[in-house]
Amino acid sequence: MRVRFVMDRQFPSIRPDEPVGVARWLLRTGSRAEVYVVDSGGRFLGVVRREDAEGWKDGQTLADVLTAPQAAMTTYPDADVAEVQAVFTAHPSWQSVAVVEDGVMCAVVHRGALAERATPWPGTGWEAIPADLYPQLLDAMQSGILVVDDRGVVRLLNRCGAQLLGVDSERTVGRPYEELAEHIFPHMVDYLRMSAVPAAMGVGAREGERQVRVANGRELLFRFGALDRAGGGRGGVVVTFLDVSELKAAQAHSAEEASEAERAFGLTLPNSKVESKLRTSPEYQDVYDPRTGRAIVTAVIPDGTYRHVINGLRIMADLKALDVFQLVGIDKDTLVQAFIFHDVGKEQPRLEVGQEFVPADTFEPGRLHAARSADWAASEYRVRPEAELLIRYHHTAEEDLPDSFPPALMPMYRLLRLVDGLSACLTRRGGRVELVGRRGSIIEVHEDNPDPRYDRRYELSLYTGAAVDCGHARGR
Repeated sequence: MRVRFVMDRQFPSIRPDEPVGVARWLLRTGSRAEVYVVDSGGRFLGVVRREDAEGWKDGQTLADVLTAPQAAMTTYPDADVAEVQAVFTAHPSWQSVAVVEDGVMCAVVHRGALAERATPWPGTGWEAIPADLYPQLLDAMQSGILVVDDRGVVRLLNRCGAQLLGVDSERTVGRPYEELAEHIFPHMVDYLRMSAVPAAMGVGAREGERQVRVANGRELLFRFGALDRAGGGRGGVVVTFLDVSELKAAQAHSAEEASEAERAFGLTLPNSKVESKLRTSPEYQDVYDPRTGRAIVTAVIPDGTYRHVINGLRIMADLKALDVFQLVGIDKDTLVQAFIFHDVGKEQPRLEVGQEFVPADTFEPGRLHAARSADWAASEYRVRPEAELLIRYHHTAEEDLPDSFPPALMPMYRLLRLVDGLSACLTRRGGRVELVGRRGSIIEVHEDNPDPRYDRRYELSLYTGAAVDCGHARGR
């Protein structure tokens, strides 16, 4: 078991410049035996314990009395809990151990939590599953299981499997599999073409899966594996299966909703020329190695820039639901117009899956295509001047903006860059984005990515530009 499964993300912490009286109060209230000392960035600096409090003098700060970090004081989320249990055994008075990730204290492991899980449940002395429980075990399964022997005869079909196929198990077991196949495939031709059982009996695939709409209308997912005899040769095939009708219907409904949303958002594009330009500009998913400064292409999205714009418009719809566009200094129409055209001048290289590249040498600097996009948007489509400025500088860091950039546009500048980054998370990294909520001009954002290096939890103030990290790791 790993530490992250049992750690507690709620823990008492205090800054090193606080007076010892604050720590005394924290240790006196509740059942705390330790309080952890962290700096403003959350870095673990040490611990103060109740057993040491009597020796503290008024006027001291926690920096004067804390116990500095030792190797045994900390663990990390992917450590084995046995290592932490050994620490508790070596230090009987310690009630918790700090969990540190990337230098930041993110949780604690409590002695009591490990003690509870170290106590085994009262058992019955099983060394193996008793033979008389096997029939009950098979019938208690909430998925179907079918066994066909090497002569093609059904030898086992559990209760759930019989219900899913709409057959009587007693009339099926001991009969040729072809008779059962009638309830799975619409015709013998389909059986011979699709069934894995005959192939698994011979020299075909040893394992695999099929999804079939059976005669009673259910969508079933079948997984099969060949069985071998001890002396050699095939001993039959085992098939497990479950009903995925609701899942498939939900997927179809979700795909239809996504298609409808895309068609609706597509109507916001000014004409087919813009749509064609965006659809023919690819984007890439890749894995970047910071040690070498090189990346490898893992996927090509042929219409990636179009997808990027559509995803950005969807994010703006979520922002509208949070009433962000009701804020002073934020104009929805200007932002939508800016985002539609912000990448229209982008020129992408042509890369292939597996190709290695250096990003800085391969892609045109963002400022160049931003300027080109702004020029085209202004000359060809007469976008409003505010939108042109937002497009021109959306790849320029805030500290590098020219003095001529209007201060009144700063909230929309920050919001456009936020949407651009979140859409990149969806489009180029295959991640997930959640706009958790809004407090005034402050938006809380969660980003989850397949590569956890890019996970973030943060709050962004559109008025000041301040970004506060809420803990970047998943699950904090």
